[in-house]
Amino acid sequence: MGKRINILTCPMTDQNVRSFLAPLLANRRLFLDTGIQFHLYQQPTPGLIDCDVLMINSAFWKAPWVDRRTEALDLVAHLVERVSETLFFDRSSTSSTVMSEILPLVKRYYKTNLLRDRALYQKALYGQRQFTDYYHNRNGVVDATPVSSMPVEDARDLAKLRPSWNTALANYSLLGPRISALYKHVPLAQLMRPTKMFTRPSVHRAIEVSCRMGLTYKYETVAYQRLRLADALHRYRRTERVSKINYFKELRDSKIVTSPFGYSEVNYKDFETFITGGLLLKPDMSHLETYPNFYQADVTYLAHDWDLTDIEEKVDRVLSDYSGHLHIAENGQNLYREYTVGRSAHERFVSYFLDLLAEAAGEDDTAPASVQGDNATV
Repeated sequence: MGKRINILTCPMTDQNVRSFLAPLLANRRLFLDTGIQFHLYQQPTPGLIDCDVLMINSAFWKAPWVDRRTEALDLVAHLVERVSETLFFDRSSTSSTVMSEILPLVKRYYKTNLLRDRALYQKALYGQRQFTDYYHNRNGVVDATPVSSMPVEDARDLAKLRPSWNTALANYSLLGPRISALYKHVPLAQLMRPTKMFTRPSVHRAIEVSCRMGLTYKYETVAYQRLRLADALHRYRRTERVSKINYFKELRDSKIVTSPFGYSEVNYKDFETFITGGLLLKPDMSHLETYPNFYQADVTYLAHDWDLTDIEEKVDRVLSDYSGHLHIAENGQNLYREYTVGRSAHERFVSYFLDLLAEAAGEDDTAPASVQGDNATV
C-alpha cells in the first residue's frame, strides 16, 4: 500500500535546505518502488494535512526563533492534531540545542547531529554548544553577548530525539551547489546527487597543511578554537582570499586539511576534503551522534584534543611519515563514497529512511534516550 509523505519546507535557496531534501529527491524513483511519494509544500495550505506522514523542516521559519516562536508553536500544535505521524526535523547547525517548546508537541524530533550524552539537553550550555561551554568553563572564554541553550524540562521527552541525516548527502564538488540549485527550475533527480568525481589521496601533494579558515564569529567561544588553531599552525596558515577554484585546487594539493568547529562541529569542508583526498584533521568528534558517521578517530580522520595541546605533535608526526598515514585519508574517502555514490549508496539511504519511518510508527515512546546511530566501520 502506498504512503503519501508531505514535507513543509522553505525554498531550496541555500545548501542547508538542499542537503535536507537532496537524498529524498535524488532517490525519488527508488522511493516510488516502495510505495512512497513525497510532496513539497512551502505554505501550510489545506492540502498539507492530506497525508500519512507529515515532515516539518525547521528552516520553514526563517526569522530568528524569538520572532517566530508563537507562530511556530501554534502551527505545529495545529498540524499534530490533524496528522498523528508528524515528524519534526531540526536543521539548525548546533548539535547541543533543541527547540524545547516544540519537543513535547511532536512524536519524533530529528536533528542532523545529536549529543551522545542526552542529559546535556537538560542543562543550560554556555554558548549553546557543548564545546563552547567547555571553553567557557575550562579556559574562561566569555562572550560579549552571552547566550545559553534552553534546557529540556521533562527528561521523558529526550526519548523522542533521533538523528536524521547530516548535511553530507548533497553535492559538495566545485560546482555542486550551483548544479543542485538548478533543481528548482529543472526537477531532475541527478541534479540532487553527490558528485562522482574524486581525487585519489595518493596523488602528489605539494602543500603540507591547508589551514585556511575564517576567524570572525559573533561569539568568542565559537571563534576560540579557531584562533588557537591558527596560532598553533601559523606557519601553515594562508590568510589571503582566493577564488573557489583556487580553494579546491589547494585542497587537491594538500596532504592535511584542517576543519575545526564553527557554528557546527560538522562542516562542509569535511566533505570537500573527502572528495579532494586530503587527510582530514578535526577536533575529537566522539561526543557526537550523526548519520552517516564518517568520524572514526584515526581511522577515517585524524582527531586532536579540544584543548589543542597535541595539535603540533600530530601534524609533525603525519608529515614525517605521510605515506604511513595515507590509509586514513583513503579510509575517509572510501567511506564517504560508500554513502554517496552508486546504486548501493542510494539503496542504503532508502533503507535507512524506511527504518526511520517504521521506528516512528511504533507505539513505544520510551526507547533509550541515547542511541548509537550508524555503526558503519571501515
